[in-house]
Amino acid sequence: MPRPAHETPAEPCVSKPSALPGRHPIRAMLVGAPKAGTTSLYRYAAQHPQLCCHPQRELSYFFCDEEYNKGYETCIIKYFAKQADDEAIPLAKHVFTMYCPDAVARLKEHSPDAHVFALLRNPVRRAYSSYWYARRRGWDTAKTFEQAIERESKHTDDNWLEDRDRMHLHVGVYHTHIKRLIDTFSRDRVHIFLTEDLKDNAAGLCHTIFKAAGVDAGFTPDLTKDHNTASAARSESAARAIAGVLKSKNPIKRAARRLIPHSLARRTRHALLTLNEKPFTPPPMGKETEQQLLAYFTTHNEKLAELIGRDLSAWNRGSQA
Repeated sequence: MPRPAHETPAEPCVSKPSALPGRHPIRAMLVGAPKAGTTSLYRYAAQHPQLCCHPQRELSYFFCDEEYNKGYETCIIKYFAKQADDEAIPLAKHVFTMYCPDAVARLKEHSPDAHVFALLRNPVRRAYSSYWYARRRGWDTAKTFEQAIERESKHTDDNWLEDRDRMHLHVGVYHTHIKRLIDTFSRDRVHIFLTEDLKDNAAGLCHTIFKAAGVDAGFTPDLTKDHNTASAARSESAARAIAGVLKSKNPIKRAARRLIPHSLARRTRHALLTLNEKPFTPPPMGKETEQQLLAYFTTHNEKLAELIGRDLSAWNRGSQA
């Protein structure tokens, strides 16, 4: 099982603070993919008054051995304690769950009837966005995207999740992971959305989540706010230093966990990361690099298209497609 994902703070959930949500299972969970619009979709859906959400961007309970071994009640306290009443339904998100067989199996064992949602993006564009996000967070020190993918090409496939924050291409090979979800939960409980769907009909995607979760599907969330927009680090050395402190095995972080309440630690992380950010628009990807990646992903995209029954041919064309 891989180490815990970098826990990136998010804006507070809009659900009303109240009591502990009892022993409700996870009825609906957004399981991937990173840099595909998952934060926006989660924050939109989490506005529903019958749902409770976690203020952290990711619920790593099923993914992280250390968290999972503490039990679900500990998960509830960490992620949901101040977000819902006893009747609210937990709505969860963790974008690397679908890539981890153990995490998928754990979710299935915990919530056999859960509905899972995967939001997928053109893998070439997703990879480029992932690189710049990793640069911003201090996770990837490659000075160019080309250097980053060259380094990734030398990585062995058997343990890529251990270095997932720098695996920009591996994350975009979707079909194997989607098939695992379907085989585990059944086709009618696995919902595949595309980033294009989110752009064109975010309300419709939210309504699908609401219906699957068993809450009022007529609720329409506020869709006017963008979440997790592009930015860059003001200081890359500071970003690397913050990333080093936030690593799960860092002794400073382990000591802080024992001394500082989780909610305070999360707000402190959020403040540090925000202070080191500035608006940024990535430059266009090099044409030669784009063509290389189009060739790399074409077969994978075709397998996914056949699996989910959708036309993904646009993914196999250039940036203007």
